[in-house]
Amino acid sequence: MIKRAGQGVAAAAVVIGVVTILARVVGFGKQLVLARTVGTNCLSTAYFTANQVPNIVFEIVVGGALAGMVVPVIAGASSGGGQGAARTPEARAEAGRIASALLTWVLLLLVPLALLTALAAGPVMGLFAGNVPGCDDGAALTAVATRMLVVFAPQIPLYGLAVVLYGVLQAHRRFVGPAVAPLVSSLVVIAAYLAYVPLAGNAGTDLSKLPLPAELALSAGTTLGVLALVVTVIGPASRLGLPLRPTLRFPEGVAAQVRRLALAGLSALVAQQVAMAMVVWLANRQVGGGALPGYNYAWAIYQVPYAVLAVPIATSAFPALSARAGDPEGFAALSARTTRAVLLVSGLAAGALAAVAAPVASVFVEGMGGEVAPAELAGAIALFAPGLVGYGLLAHLSRVLYASGGGRAAAAGTVAGWVVVMVAQTVFALAFPPEWKLGGLALGSAVGMTTGGALLVAAVARARGGRALAGVPRAALAAVLGGGAGFLAGERVAAVVVVHGPVANVGVAVLAGGVAVAVALAVAAVVDRRDLASLVVRGRGRGDGPARATPPDEPPPGSGPEEVAGEPLRGTGPVRAGEAAGGGANGETGAETGADTREGSSSRVVRRGADSRAGDGRGRERGDGHG
Repeated sequence: MIKRAGQGVAAAAVVIGVVTILARVVGFGKQLVLARTVGTNCLSTAYFTANQVPNIVFEIVVGGALAGMVVPVIAGASSGGGQGAARTPEARAEAGRIASALLTWVLLLLVPLALLTALAAGPVMGLFAGNVPGCDDGAALTAVATRMLVVFAPQIPLYGLAVVLYGVLQAHRRFVGPAVAPLVSSLVVIAAYLAYVPLAGNAGTDLSKLPLPAELALSAGTTLGVLALVVTVIGPASRLGLPLRPTLRFPEGVAAQVRRLALAGLSALVAQQVAMAMVVWLANRQVGGGALPGYNYAWAIYQVPYAVLAVPIATSAFPALSARAGDPEGFAALSARTTRAVLLVSGLAAGALAAVAAPVASVFVEGMGGEVAPAELAGAIALFAPGLVGYGLLAHLSRVLYASGGGRAAAAGTVAGWVVVMVAQTVFALAFPPEWKLGGLALGSAVGMTTGGALLVAAVARARGGRALAGVPRAALAAVLGGGAGFLAGERVAAVVVVHGPVANVGVAVLAGGVAVAVALAVAAVVDRRDLASLVVRGRGRGDGPARATPPDEPPPGSGPEEVAGEPLRGTGPVRAGEAAGGGANGETGAETGADTREGSSSRVVRRGADSRAGDGRGRERGDGHG
């Protein structure tokens, strides 16, 4: 049984991993295109500020609730009759009724909310984008941001539709559609960014001279990218054969479960969104023009290893963990393996990310003449990196706790992490010298994520005992030593090989990153050879045993939205719209991980998910794999 679970998790993670890597490469390219076409200036400040609002509004109103309920509720219904029940007409009908009610409620709530957001665009942008240091024409900046927010407002109901459809697909173990959607979305947005260049003409950074077609290329093009998140999964969702029709009524007993799961993650969700709003305000008011775009570029870079390596392990393990909530031995074994895997990939990736910070920053902003210098962006990337371990643990261990009915502990640890983020970012933004304020925002995120991850480790130990974390100290030591050694080696290469130009710096980043990874793996192998070998084997697609059920692998969100999404602000927001994740000012947070929904972000659909049927009523067993 445990071996089949391992195989299911491994297979799901590999599928998600391949598609997610491609989506993340393109998503990363999207951010690079934006940086090289618009830059880090007052226009991009207006763009990121306006695009963050739909993410925050959606997440606070229904995003977190949906992310925590769709997969458990639909999966519980579709497997309610035992093995193979998902194919029975009764199970399909019940899943269809639940999905229909969720979609109906989403539209009923979010369409009016989108209209209200558009109507309130002026005052909202005055609050977040008024009086930005370094942007002399404050009235023009606020006016552009206001018009953009009006165009971005329809993203709110689109996010809702995406989260529900992703959750329905994931509950039926259909992983590719939610993973491909952010890829399509990113391509749409890249086309919009490229169209902006000829349309902008000679306007430069003068917002008062920006042609309306150029402005619409950015705003309408981004909203079309969010629409692509929905359109891409309509086909896969329709092929499930679920009977969908407008209704406000859930099947008997489901409404109570929906309310319970919706409320379970509300506090964590609100804390994260408040942190997201605060970083927008701090970047605009305390750091200055171009800081918010710079923060988002650094966040997008930070999201790549998180979404490609850590999130897929968590999303793949979640359904199997939920199904084994009543099997202490099987649950503990799977929890320990996946936690060790998350620690290893996150720690080693953190070292490599910090090592390549300088050349990657040059690829993004060198020669653009923006408000953020390459060295300043490099500092932000490097200071984000240590938070990868805690961030990965938050994504994974929150699922471990939810799957075992420990939603309250998961929420408490996550809320504490985001509170620390807010406090640390505020202190650093006020106390650091001007050239380090952007880095201070990144460091504040790392401090908070590390705190949250540590709290969830303690919560899992209390809830499930030491067996659920067996071998974790060894893996943590390997991650720290390996990541540290990798950073020192890779950073030295980047410091010695100094070049100019985006293409040349790509080569330096590849060289420094390769050295960092090689050294990190060599050092980690000395400490934890078994788990590292398991990761390598799984990475080659040979997930053939329980020991291999953990390695690497939304948008997202992903917020999601990460998280449906986990790229730009969504984690602190990644910005789940392509994030995601979870998850960014540019519509990213969550869906790019295959679990998130935001354009440009990804990892949120099941980010906070819990299964009341597996966690509360443990008699129902669901399938082994998921993504």
